[in-house]
Amino acid sequence: MKLLFSTIIISSFLNCALADSFNFEHIGQSPRGSNVPTSRNVGYSITYTNKWTAQHHPFRYPSSDPHYSSFLWASHSSDYVMWENGGTATRGIENVAEIGSIGALRGEVQAEQNMGNVLDDVVGSMIGTAFDGATSISNEDLCVDASHPYASGLGMIAPSPDWFTGVYNLPLSDESTMTWFRKIEVYVYAWDAGTEEG
Repeated sequence: MKLLFSTIIISSFLNCALADSFNFEHIGQSPRGSNVPTSRNVGYSITYTNKWTAQHHPFRYPSSDPHYSSFLWASHSSDYVMWENGGTATRGIENVAEIGSIGALRGEVQAEQNMGNVLDDVVGSMIGTAFDGATSISNEDLCVDASHPYASGLGMIAPSPDWFTGVYNLPLSDESTMTWFRKIEVYVYAWDAGTEEG
């Protein structure tokens, strides 16, 4: 199978409050279309760029060691929900949000792969020091196909009781033209997993 490669660029936009119901916001001219039909499988590289700094977001900014855990990204069908606003955190989401461990979440994702709801998953590197412009880059390209046209993923924001950032159910195709987006750029927000106080 030959994969065509595209890009998802995700930037933090962690403002003075945790997200209430807003999943993501497209940046500028995003998404950018292509002429690649959804009948062809494609792969996306994923880059998360940090904009969470004391200068940009002074409200409740930590006094020491701001960082992110590794990120886990998955391509999936509409039958799978990794996380969503108002949803109950699974053990995997709780572990990412509280301690930055992706192991349990990866197990949940692999169980969904066995049921056909998830096609692929990739890991994004941790951000050890959250300076402006620091990046997490996926270790491989995330494969998608017509039956699995959505991406979801997250990583822990630290230090925090149970905060994370990421995106859920991000559409990677234009349903009106049945083509894959070539490039998608979105702002994402901070979320409270609701598993700890604070």
